[in-house]
Amino acid sequence: MRIGILGSGLMGAKLGTLFARAGHEVVFSYSRRQANLKTLAREAGANARAGTPAEAAREAETLLLAVHWSRLDDVLGQTATWRGRSS
Repeated sequence: MRIGILGSGLMGAKLGTLFARAGHEVVFSYSRRQANLKTLAREAGANARAGTPAEAAREAETLLLAVHWSRLDDVLGQTATWRGRSS
């Protein structure tokens, strides 16, 4: 399964790493520092990579929203390509 992680803090990082190590394709996104995303993806393994929220949403079959509520509008605004997709 292709999983997009929107928010790569404690929860997003941990769950995304578990998903990647279980064999799912994971795109980590939405961190204060792009370098953090790259490090996280490298540590999660071969099935993980860093990307933008738009990339994570565009390629995902499933999205994990793991941001503080105060950042919700910002992260969703960066995932415009995801809007309007059917579930």
